[in-house]
Amino acid sequence: MAPSDLPDDVPASAREEEGVVRPDDLDYTASERVAELSDGRYVVATDNDESPSVDENADDETVDDRGTLARQQMSRYLSERDSDYGFALTAAFDGEIKQHEGVSDDVATSFGDLVTWYVEQIDTEASPSEAIGILLLASETSVTYPTNTLAAVLRQHGLSLDDSISDLVDALQDHAFRIPAED
Repeated sequence: MAPSDLPDDVPASAREEEGVVRPDDLDYTASERVAELSDGRYVVATDNDESPSVDENADDETVDDRGTLARQQMSRYLSERDSDYGFALTAAFDGEIKQHEGVSDDVATSFGDLVTWYVEQIDTEASPSEAIGILLLASETSVTYPTNTLAAVLRQHGLSLDDSISDLVDALQDHAFRIPAED
């Protein structure tokens, strides 16, 4: 409550006391500078106007309308970043809301950041790279790799094109099949 909003029956000496707060001072709803929008929601005038302006249709705004506005604001936010690729996520994991954003000029870096963050949020004992593979398999998402990636996997396990599929299976038996192969 601003000093000018004090009721007329408050003595002038109390009006000019600094640092003293009386119980009546804490009732901000009595001020002309405060307007109630709905239960527990208020608008406070911050300029020298007598009362704040209130949009009578503000309560008609739906969750979908607010979501649309949030998406528009996030689009503007990402477009103002000086990068070719970017994302901003809000996700729920076991009832907890988490947020993450990333921007990069490299599409692969952006994608890697996105999926790595995602799998780090889920409760798993698997490494992020293993969890990504498991999720892709479980989601039945088909992944196509360039043929030369298989050659790197064969070399990593000491195999050549002359070895059999049985040799490959034996070589991978105690190891995870990793694409691309580790250097």
